[in-house]
Amino acid sequence: MAAPAAPEEDEAWELSPHSSEAPSDKYGPTTEAHVVDAYPGPVPPVRPRAPPRPSEVVIAVIVLMVFLHITPQIFIMWPYFRKTPSFTARQLICVLAVHNLLVVYMYVAYYYCLTTDASGVPMGWTPPSHGSHKRYCYHCRAFKPPRAHHCRVCRRCVLRMDHHCPWIGNCVGHGTYAHFLRYTTAVTLATWNHLLMIALRVVDFWSVYDLMPRPSTTEAVMIVLNIILCLPPALLVTFLTLYHYALLCSNTTSIETWEKDRVSRQIRRGQIPFIAFPFDLGCWANVTQVLGASPLIWLWPCHAPAASGTSFPVASAEPDAQYLWPPKDPRVRRRAPRLTGSAFTYGHEQLNPQLRASHAKSPQFQTRAAWHASAPHDVPRDEAMYDSYSSGSGEDTDDDVGSGQVRVRRGSEGLEVRPPQYSRVLWEEAGAEAFPPGTEPPPEERDPNHEYVPGHAYPHGTFAEYG
Repeated sequence: MAAPAAPEEDEAWELSPHSSEAPSDKYGPTTEAHVVDAYPGPVPPVRPRAPPRPSEVVIAVIVLMVFLHITPQIFIMWPYFRKTPSFTARQLICVLAVHNLLVVYMYVAYYYCLTTDASGVPMGWTPPSHGSHKRYCYHCRAFKPPRAHHCRVCRRCVLRMDHHCPWIGNCVGHGTYAHFLRYTTAVTLATWNHLLMIALRVVDFWSVYDLMPRPSTTEAVMIVLNIILCLPPALLVTFLTLYHYALLCSNTTSIETWEKDRVSRQIRRGQIPFIAFPFDLGCWANVTQVLGASPLIWLWPCHAPAASGTSFPVASAEPDAQYLWPPKDPRVRRRAPRLTGSAFTYGHEQLNPQLRASHAKSPQFQTRAAWHASAPHDVPRDEAMYDSYSSGSGEDTDDDVGSGQVRVRRGSEGLEVRPPQYSRVLWEEAGAEAFPPGTEPPPEERDPNHEYVPGHAYPHGTFAEYG
């Protein structure tokens, strides 16, 4: 579902020393010459965006809301009013007024969920230079503020990301979380009021006669359809709303609940020292941080968060506590840069020339491949820097083991098994004597004062070509 627009503080950007023009917006560059200060290399030429809205799911949600809004009034309550003299016009107006007010508020909240930006990381944002715990996104090639995570659907990092909601076609983040809560609350109240109204009609609540007016075929069909289409959303959204109210009171996102469980488990096992969740300030402070300082504006659909979303108050006395969460998992290796020119790779050595990506001929893929070919692929080497947990965690991985072992790569298209590199093992055991004279040695054994000319200095090729 959605949230308010990012505040003006996030509008700030910094020009890279390699660029003389300002970017067109705060989430992406306008030219390949622009360089993000946080990363010494060109940024992707295409600005990451969320998928276009409305999508098929969003259209289906809108159709369902309109159906449950219009049909009970025209095909159920109005015919019942005409058949039941004891059901007065004043009672009909009161019943339909409550129904329409709740549904209209739901429409407004849903509109803001759809159209409000979830708040991306401002261009050029960098963590404090004195900090020792920096979070880096290898997809966006930039630093991540506290509580920000990368969304693989929107293809960018989102501030205070909770989750990506397909029902609103948008991320639930810093800019949209308050709108999301208002929308789910409105859906909960509107659906239960709708079911109550239909139930009172079925039991003939407003009739003073002993004989219940018989519904027509159209009325009966509409009553059944309204109950079938309204009851599941009412139950599911009610549980979802209560869950998020519990998260709101503890100032926790859905991603952070998983992080807290993982950290608690690692603390119990003695893998990391004790660390407390730093963002829980108490129930009242947590609620006001998201919905606003005054209860009078909590239900106002246009209200946007006042904070920037790049820093948050903490309950700890440590001023940099927000940058220390989540603690680095000691079992996770720092991920090395990954080339994207092919569907499969052989670790850090070369691309597999036999297997090509199925989308390699698309213009977007060729543009990215050209950019990757020209961009420097070295990433920050600070050991305190890591790519923390995000919604895009289900990625292809390479099991890069020793050269004398079988290598297995798990990818979206299956498994690729590469036999051991026997040439490397042979060179380590027997040296150059195991290869024809004039074979190029491994890079670490080359003569630095000798310039290598392919086909001349080593006419028999490289040792790697022999197995």
